[in-house]
Amino acid sequence: MELLNKIKKNNKIRAILYPIYLYFKTRTRISKTAILKYKKNIKLGKNVDIWDYVVIRAIEGTVIIGENSQINPFTVIYCDKKVIIGKNVMIAPHCMIAGGNHDYLQTVKPMRFAGYLTKGPIIIEDDVWIGANCTITDGITIHRGAVIAANSVVTKNVNSFDVVGGVPAKFLFNRKDKSK
Repeated sequence: MELLNKIKKNNKIRAILYPIYLYFKTRTRISKTAILKYKKNIKLGKNVDIWDYVVIRAIEGTVIIGENSQINPFTVIYCDKKVIIGKNVMIAPHCMIAGGNHDYLQTVKPMRFAGYLTKGPIIIEDDVWIGANCTITDGITIHRGAVIAANSVVTKNVNSFDVVGGVPAKFLFNRKDKSK
C-alpha cells in the first residue's frame, strides 16, 4: 500500500511502474514531441491522446478535440477556420486534416502571400475511425460512426456509419447494413 501511495504522488514513477492507473485516469496526454502552434486556439476535451510528432496549427481558427479521442503519430491538422473532432474519434498515423487552402484563384500576388480560401469547417463527428495515411480536405463533414479506409482522400461529406475508401474516397458499404 505504501508503494501505491508513492506511485500516485509521482507521475513519472506512476507512468513507468503502474501504466494501468494512467489509462483509467481521466486526463489528457500530449507527447513531448507533439507541436501545438497557437495553443490559445486549441481546445482539448478530457482523456485526449496526442501522440508523437503530431502537429496541430490553429493559425486563425479553432481546433476542438472531444473527449476520449486519439490522434496518432505524424498526423497534421492545419486550421484556417475551424476543425471540430468529436468524442471517441480514432485518427491513425500519418493523416492530414487540411482546413483551408491557399488563395489560388487570384493571380496578382504569389499564392504563398495571397491569403487563404476556405469552404467552411471540417467536422468529424463522434465515434469515427480514420485509417492511416488519409487526407481530409477543407469543408468536409464526416458523420457519426463512419470509417475512412487507409490511404483515402476524403473530398465529399461522409454519411453516418458509412465506410468509404479510395482516392477520391467512395462509398463502400454502411456498417448498419453489414451488422444484420
